[in-house]
Amino acid sequence: MKKDGKFLSSDKDIENAELISEKKESKIKNILHSRKFARGWLFVAIIAVFLACVVAVNIIASVLEEKFPSLAFDITSSSMYELQEDTEKFCKSVDKDITMYILASEDRFVGLDNSYMDSNYQPVSYFSQANQFFKKIAGLNSHITLKYEDISSNPSFASKYSDLDLNNTGAGIMVVIDAGKGSYKGLEFNDLFETTTDETYQQTVMSGSKVEQAVCTAILSLTQKNTVNACFITSSGITSEADAQNGSSTYSALKKLLKNQAYNTTEVDLDTKKDIPDNCDILFLIAPSKDLSEKAMDKVEKFLDRAKKTSKTFVYVPNPFEVENGTPLLDTFLEQQGMKLSNEWVYEQDDSYLSSIYPDDHRLSIADYNNDDFTKGIDISSKILIGDTKPITFTEGSNATTLLDTSKDADLLPLDAESEDDIKDGGGKPMSVAGISKSEVSTGMYKNVVVVGSFYAVSDEFLNGYPQYNNSTYFTNIFNNLTENQGQTVAIKSASKSNTSLDLETSAQTLPPLIIFVFIVPIGVIITGIVIWAVRRKK
Repeated sequence: MKKDGKFLSSDKDIENAELISEKKESKIKNILHSRKFARGWLFVAIIAVFLACVVAVNIIASVLEEKFPSLAFDITSSSMYELQEDTEKFCKSVDKDITMYILASEDRFVGLDNSYMDSNYQPVSYFSQANQFFKKIAGLNSHITLKYEDISSNPSFASKYSDLDLNNTGAGIMVVIDAGKGSYKGLEFNDLFETTTDETYQQTVMSGSKVEQAVCTAILSLTQKNTVNACFITSSGITSEADAQNGSSTYSALKKLLKNQAYNTTEVDLDTKKDIPDNCDILFLIAPSKDLSEKAMDKVEKFLDRAKKTSKTFVYVPNPFEVENGTPLLDTFLEQQGMKLSNEWVYEQDDSYLSSIYPDDHRLSIADYNNDDFTKGIDISSKILIGDTKPITFTEGSNATTLLDTSKDADLLPLDAESEDDIKDGGGKPMSVAGISKSEVSTGMYKNVVVVGSFYAVSDEFLNGYPQYNNSTYFTNIFNNLTENQGQTVAIKSASKSNTSLDLETSAQTLPPLIIFVFIVPIGVIITGIVIWAVRRKK
């Protein structure tokens, strides 16, 4: 007979073998029931539970982030994946069903990061950033839906939008915003992203994202009831965008600001035979290098007199420098509205009003709000940045009022001053640097004349370059309040890729999840294990 690989010759041998086997089983049971074994398996169990918790948390977090993008935490040092406040505010207010179609699969869209370069000739992160923006926008409102539609595998999709060239490759339409009932808008590469030309290598590189602007503008244009028409005067020495060498004119920044509010914009040459269009709601004259002609001035006055069925607004921003032969016709017109521009610059003497950008430059300063009608719903703790500003005085008995003021210590510097010795006393009172005249033409309909003494206040640099100031939001609020675009102030700036590295010090939002998953969960598991071990030890 054979047992355990050995031959047994008798019943005694069999009995001895069974005894040995019983001793082995008893020893194993003693080991399994020993404290040392229990403690060892306890810690193995703790480790297993901890790992299971980590895996479970990651799976749950991934599912929740996919289903609810707003739960995702941005731990980049520049918060490059966070939506701006105005984007969130506007998108939450949308009450019409909107579908955003990204015309590619998600992997393919995000993978485009490797097809473009930034100024350092490194792959960009703008498409990943854009993808997160789209997800978060959709997560803000149940009326807004995000879908990925790869038209290469579903060519019939393009037939729904026959007037859009969806089959164009390269920098063509990348996103369709659909409001239903045949109302939709296509967003091209240039609508979504900013590019610059590297002068050294003469190559185009990506420099910023306009996704938030583009999406909000598209939704606004598809949902608002009335479209506001803005016209920019291109006579009086003002070069049109089409004729400008770099495509940028004195009014380009304001035009862009209004287009982001879904205004229709156009240019008008008042020296031609054509009149200002009847549907023009707001007319801009920005930094003319010469006076308006009599014919042009007549057209402006006729435009304002049409404010019977709808309000009309004329906005004048003077040239910051001295204009040859002056502007006598414009000056006369403004005085009729109760306002007069001084041919001097504001020279701010109160250090608390000087800008943080160039604190030694007294011609660059901040201005105080002085009209509650145009500050509703905006953050007035953020001030308006002005530079090379011509102050405004009001004629006696006029109904014109101030919008923005200097400090009471501001003085005046003549445009032809040779040194600071030519500074003139400002009178010890705040000076107006923006004003408005409102005249009711018919019930509830006004002709408005707005004067902004600082051209730089509405320049691209001041509207978009310094987020610590409130220029873009404030002037948007004024224009929207004076037109049928009331209540739709959406001032959204371009986003940059910036730094994608982790930076806990500059991203306080990331601390809660980090504390929970990196510290609380592991420490909680360890404490639980210690408690169980201590209880078992006493038994």
